[in-house]
Amino acid sequence: MMKCNLGFLIYTYNRVDDARINMEIIKDAWVKSKLFSDIKIIHAYNGKKAWYPKKYIEDDLVVIKNSWHFQGAADLIDTGVTRFYKKYKNIDYLIVLAADTWLIKPKYVYNIIQKMQQEKLHLATCAWGLPQRNDIADVGMAVDFCIIDAKWAKKYKMFPVNYQKFYKKYADLFLYIRAGNLMLEKLLYAKYLQAINKQEKTNFVARKFALNKMYILKDREPVHNRVAKDGLWSRKMYWPKMGLLTHHDPKEKKFILKKLAIICKGVSFNKLITQKDLSYYNKGVARMQYNKN
Repeated sequence: MMKCNLGFLIYTYNRVDDARINMEIIKDAWVKSKLFSDIKIIHAYNGKKAWYPKKYIEDDLVVIKNSWHFQGAADLIDTGVTRFYKKYKNIDYLIVLAADTWLIKPKYVYNIIQKMQQEKLHLATCAWGLPQRNDIADVGMAVDFCIIDAKWAKKYKMFPVNYQKFYKKYADLFLYIRAGNLMLEKLLYAKYLQAINKQEKTNFVARKFALNKMYILKDREPVHNRVAKDGLWSRKMYWPKMGLLTHHDPKEKKFILKKLAIICKGVSFNKLITQKDLSYYNKGVARMQYNKN
């Protein structure tokens, strides 16, 4: 495989320590791996300035106004992708990551991209599902971690997602079918299907064809274990084979990093590893309390 240029889009509202460590891992382990020709990081942020007052080690920081939860994530992704298109036009593959979604095995992703290149696949993701409900057309695609053929997505206009525009247009329909929210996971999958339609110059492409142009991350399916008593879906947070850590609680990540003896020169990384009191972590996330361990 010819070495390619890789872009990371990290997006967050208030998980600022997660974002810093995520970037440190990329700048350390990913760059040292020498698997890719070039790596650029864009950090898209819509939280309070006090939580993240200035640029850290990202190549570019984009700050936008915060909107509500689902639209907020969509706006961050749209803004970050647009900045990549304008500033780093040589990017071959774009990895979209929520700030608290860490990848500690670059070779795993390298192997995926190798297959994407060989088979001309446009997107790597998985269904955002449950053991008994795992149809990507039903539950949508994971947007906390996905890999996108950047030049293909630009050519066939997979972005912007335009969450707000879509929601305003079909708000009455959502009320009619009792859908509480427009899921970004489903909307982004729909945008992928539309891009396939544009590529094939048709108004309708068979779903099987679209799935055949996608690398399904079977190692991560199903993402959720069950439906909890409160109706929320309970997620699996750690995927050892993939080197994928998605915990919200830093104690869980700290335990795994120490167990695996992961080394990183990053200041924020080493603060997490050595600090006993983690109450500082992700300042501003009021609903999460981190105790001494």
